[in-house]
Amino acid sequence: MRVILVNPFDETVKEAVYGGDYREIYDLIECRTFDVVRLSDADDLYVDDEGLLVEGNQRYFEYKGVGCFAGKGLIMSHDDEGDSKATTLDLMEVSSLIEFMPEGYKQEPYMEFSILS
Repeated sequence: MRVILVNPFDETVKEAVYGGDYREIYDLIECRTFDVVRLSDADDLYVDDEGLLVEGNQRYFEYKGVGCFAGKGLIMSHDDEGDSKATTLDLMEVSSLIEFMPEGYKQEPYMEFSILS
């Protein structure tokens, strides 16, 4: 299925192929564990869950209106049952929403807790 790969190391946004096995995500974004960020009702961004903990050569990108992320990102869609589907987003649309952060940029990891009443 068609997915979009965001690579801040070579500053590219390109289409890629995902076969549907979640283990492929680890290879595509080069991570040990991933997290999912909702972009829209149908599309999600998969990112390295440990990206902020990487020492040394880490690169970042911002998805406008959503946030800044460390390492590579993978965009794909999901259906009502949560199964992965080809992205509904256009490559040019995504490219216009991505800003690559300059070399040397760094975000510090943080954790926030809130009490709901």
